[in-house]
Amino acid sequence: MTRDESVTVKGSPARSLQKFIAGTLTPAQRESVLSCLPPEYATRFRAPLLINESVPVHMLNRFTEEAAKAAGEPLEEFARRAGREAADDAVQGIYRYFALVLTPTALLSKASQMWTSVYNSGTLQVQDQTHFGARIALLDFPSELAGCSRMTGWIERLAEMTKVKNLQVRQTQCFAKGAAHCEWLVRWD
Repeated sequence: MTRDESVTVKGSPARSLQKFIAGTLTPAQRESVLSCLPPEYATRFRAPLLINESVPVHMLNRFTEEAAKAAGEPLEEFARRAGREAADDAVQGIYRYFALVLTPTALLSKASQMWTSVYNSGTLQVQDQTHFGARIALLDFPSELAGCSRMTGWIERLAEMTKVKNLQVRQTQCFAKGAAHCEWLVRWD
């Protein structure tokens, strides 16, 4: 299936994925992964990406899929761990302080803005928000399983940084599995 190269993500999430893969796979495994990608992207992923550089989302997903295979790990588990690391990378320095002191409600209020600063497509909406949870919907975005799983890990880790108790993050709808859009329920005490 041909993917839409116009749907892109900025370099910072791609750099986080590069870092995660470098820390998870052996050099031989990484080379094996890169050899499965089109030569242009293998070359791009061998070097650190610039944070303002854009990468087609489908290629980042393929990079994730091939790395999960090389690690011998289920895709959803591998990608979720990658998403958690990306959240850690996203809130370095002073941003970590804000993540630690903001309530989940305050952090969720920034979600849509965070999405549009990194992706050139789709709308992330926080819906049905209460003091103990929310529904997060990703609309008009051609999600794939690898991307959805990275997003789940990212949501989990950001919510954990707020120190809430009994956090639960569950993807209830998935575009990659035939739903009209992706959706996550986030609950805490």
